[in-house]
Amino acid sequence: MKAEMLFNSATSALAPDYQKSLNSSLKTDNHNRTDFMSYLNNALQEVDNLQKEAADSAKQLVLGGEDCLHNTMIAYEKANLALQLTIEVRNKIVEAYQEIMRMQM
Repeated sequence: MKAEMLFNSATSALAPDYQKSLNSSLKTDNHNRTDFMSYLNNALQEVDNLQKEAADSAKQLVLGGEDCLHNTMIAYEKANLALQLTIEVRNKIVEAYQEIMRMQM
């Protein structure tokens, strides 16, 4: 957050007048950035919770607290699918970043 504020102040001091209006519109998009970051954090937290639930279900199965094996298998599959989706999203983000870095200015 501090780096973004420094960037905005540095660019506003160096930018011509027509770009200052662009920078002011970028400041209003800060709320959208925090929403996206909070969405990503919540999604990662949900993946972590699914993995913990699967581990707890397996522990309960071993200790005799869970009578149905299929509940444990379903919990593991949900955790596995969530992790696979997270990895694919990360791969797409890294791929997009690499593509942007290859662009010539």
